[in-house]
Amino acid sequence: MKQPSQGVDFESTATTAAQSSAGEEPPVEEYWSTATDWGNKSGGAGQGLSLAEREEQELQQAVAMSLGSGKQETGVTLKGEAQFGKATRDHYDEGAWAMTLFNTSSEEVLISPDPEDRKRVDGVPAFIRPTHENLYLGGLLTILHEIPLAREALLLRNKVLFDYGNDANWWNGQAINLPKIVTVHDSQDTDNDWDDIIHESQRLMAFLDSTKRAFGSSDVLANLKHVMSYSSDSEEIVARFLEKWHDAALKADPDNPLATIFMSHAYKNSPFEVDEGGEPIEKQLYTFSPQVEPDHGQTLYDVLDNAIWGDSPGEELDDVWLETVGEVLLMKLDAPDSSKSVDVKIPSVFYPDRYLSSCQEISREFRTQRLEVESEMKSLEQAVQRLTYPSSPAGTLTRKEILEKAATVVPIILAKKMAGDDESMNPQVANEKAERLTKELKVASAKLEAKLKELDERKHVAHETMRSYSRALTEPSPTPGEPPLRKYTLRGVCTQPHVTYVLRANDAAKSGDLMDIDDRNDGASQWWRISFSAEDGKARQAAKREAQGTQSASQNGDVVGYTAHRVREVEVLRAAREEYRSVLLVYANDNAVNAKVEAAPHALRVR
Repeated sequence: MKQPSQGVDFESTATTAAQSSAGEEPPVEEYWSTATDWGNKSGGAGQGLSLAEREEQELQQAVAMSLGSGKQETGVTLKGEAQFGKATRDHYDEGAWAMTLFNTSSEEVLISPDPEDRKRVDGVPAFIRPTHENLYLGGLLTILHEIPLAREALLLRNKVLFDYGNDANWWNGQAINLPKIVTVHDSQDTDNDWDDIIHESQRLMAFLDSTKRAFGSSDVLANLKHVMSYSSDSEEIVARFLEKWHDAALKADPDNPLATIFMSHAYKNSPFEVDEGGEPIEKQLYTFSPQVEPDHGQTLYDVLDNAIWGDSPGEELDDVWLETVGEVLLMKLDAPDSSKSVDVKIPSVFYPDRYLSSCQEISREFRTQRLEVESEMKSLEQAVQRLTYPSSPAGTLTRKEILEKAATVVPIILAKKMAGDDESMNPQVANEKAERLTKELKVASAKLEAKLKELDERKHVAHETMRSYSRALTEPSPTPGEPPLRKYTLRGVCTQPHVTYVLRANDAAKSGDLMDIDDRNDGASQWWRISFSAEDGKARQAAKREAQGTQSASQNGDVVGYTAHRVREVEVLRAAREEYRSVLLVYANDNAVNAKVEAAPHALRVR
């Protein structure tokens, strides 16, 4: 029996290439016979069969491969070290070769061997499975695929290959190594793998478009030289991927505006931090990662205000602003205490206008006013402190408690003096004196309480004033044409390393099943919670046993699986605040959300 080919069907490809060069589009049947299906394609064995027969054969092969004679299916997440094996490339960098120890640091991911556990369920979004080594990368790609403009950017249609190759285990993290044409210039340039970032991103977007599998892997993308994070902090992978994809897209298609949709520009002019020549300091941002203060009840705007401006009473305002904001905006928050949740209120709609150069005058005005109120609040706090606690501490007692205790013990002290034969103290005088002192102490205590209450009310008013400044330019203006004008909606959230929330175009809206539509959305989209872990694998197996009415033993506890179910927006916002010590937020503007969705290029379509 002829072995399935793992390479390109050059004969069919050449025929199709000739037609393309003649300006002809390959016929549909011939196209599908040569198109790439990186997860299932098997050439050679199907020679001489009709299109229908080949498709049936490949389907049977895929099912057989999934069954795998009852063996456990695995995927290996590599750390990027070199290993010996079959040479699959036409060119290798000599500097990358060296004798190494056998890989001892791979992490094996055990996936359920049952095909139905890996088959995509109708109406449920496919996803890129997460890994602890590449925190949030899989979730980010899943979310970006559901944002039309982000998907279009990652498809980068002006940089499409004729053939993307194939590998039966690509979906599970096995790289596809294609032959490369290397020029003299390329051989002198060690950075000649930029195209791999683009092509792997294209594969992943096309995979999510039409795969029949429940999930895929981003391991190949994460292990590319330019994407791999050399830091021990795996949480840097998201920002690094976006930055390197941006660089690769600019190299491939410099004039394409889609190459910059993830990038924001920040500038700073300060009396103490100005470049020589007086130019403002510029910074490109792909992910906003502001420091979160341990302040219960703070909003996302409070966190950003502190990170971007960092205003302090008595100090000159720093001149900091955002010149541009990417059409897709990412923010990552980390709790100051890793044992606690982020505890930041996350808005479903975000307006960046207050930080933009177009609103600098407005923001400087309320920043100045806010500092004045902040100074007032500080003075009020100091006054409360002085009135509450004596200058010479009397244990833990407050002034009010001291006065109340004094009023209580005055009669007792005077009675003791009478018992001590104090001739100047007769009973009537003692009682009158005790009543007078007690009354004076109670009046002083009441005045102190009233003053503290007044200060507390003033603090409350000042706090509300502060909140009003924090809300400036965060809600739509009743006057048309006035800021804020740049609306961003929350499209996805990553909380725990294995959990992704994604807002997806609602299939129920198309089918007319109104019971499935989230009444908090516009009816055309639905929030999903996708979780991929060993616990989800156990839950899935338990549900299967219950449905089958069997009491068979569960699979190995290390076998991972997934669960996916609809959730409401309010649940997503609560999870972003309370579910984990870190959270990745993905916002997109109306242009990104409402962009036209077109089919992937022919060479990328997966059967």
